[in-house]
Amino acid sequence: MMILKKRRAVGGLVSLIGLIVVFGIVSIAYLELSSSQTNLINTSFSISQKIADKNNQRLNFSNIQITGSDYTINVENLESETIIIHSQITEQANKVFGKQEINEKIFAGSSPISLTINLDGSPTGGENTMFVTSLGKKCLVPVVEGSFRLC
Repeated sequence: MMILKKRRAVGGLVSLIGLIVVFGIVSIAYLELSSSQTNLINTSFSISQKIADKNNQRLNFSNIQITGSDYTINVENLESETIIIHSQITEQANKVFGKQEINEKIFAGSSPISLTINLDGSPTGGENTMFVTSLGKKCLVPVVEGSFRLC
């Protein structure tokens, strides 16, 4: 009888150790999954915030003045955050008529800044300039003297 009791005790101990190992592995797997889900949620929130910031950017392009092979345009930031105009590309009859990197900061609440856009010839009035901000917002502005455009 004594031998049988020892075997039950050893079997119970082995079962208990097995249960602890299994629950430990399951707990680690759950923590890994939870951590991955948290990272996914944080990344999704960050991307959504950048898209919202891009969509909320508002610029006022006004007072276009054409002189020779370039033109000057006033740009005003209507948003509460600083906006950086990264670059511009001008098209005339579906061809590139001028492009340049601008990298000009437009501070919120300040008076409009004046940008000079260099072109590859004299504008005829049928050109469009696409301004691109650092967050990727694209604003299409017609090159017509005196016109304005909210974007």
